[in-house]
Amino acid sequence: MKSAHSEQTQRYLTLIKLDATNLFKRIKDRQDEFIEEFSLKRDREIFKEIFFNRYKKTTFYDLSFIPVEIIEVANDFYLEMDKLYWYLIHTQDMPTTIEDEVIRYLHQIQRKFSTLEDYINAELSGTPPLENIEFNADESEDEHFSSCVASYHFKNSKVINSLD
Repeated sequence: MKSAHSEQTQRYLTLIKLDATNLFKRIKDRQDEFIEEFSLKRDREIFKEIFFNRYKKTTFYDLSFIPVEIIEVANDFYLEMDKLYWYLIHTQDMPTTIEDEVIRYLHQIQRKFSTLEDYINAELSGTPPLENIEFNADESEDEHFSSCVASYHFKNSKVINSLD
């Protein structure tokens, strides 16, 4: 199904999608690097580059071309990103705690990003948004988060298997 939106609206939607995608990927892909660098140097300058996004410079005029639902979902995503940025700029936590907090934030950000992506894709294609399946029905959100943290620590630890 073709989008019923004007070309200008489609461009704004595409730009928001690209900005959110680039921001999310940059944070997720550089997570290990920025945690390590921050832990060693305690220099917060790296976060300005990693968290850069164009949405902050969006005007009310620009947003007036976008459906209200997209504005709300985009706002949720960027607010969650801002919470992580604020935490990293102000934290005095130890490196392991920072890793755990970043994982916790990224779990929430992933959900917000998926929702934003679904809504924008639906608007651009003219179809209803998909429902996000966030975790197994037998598993609480806390259990899911705990398993993500454990998996992250296992993946990044340097465990030597002495069973050889």
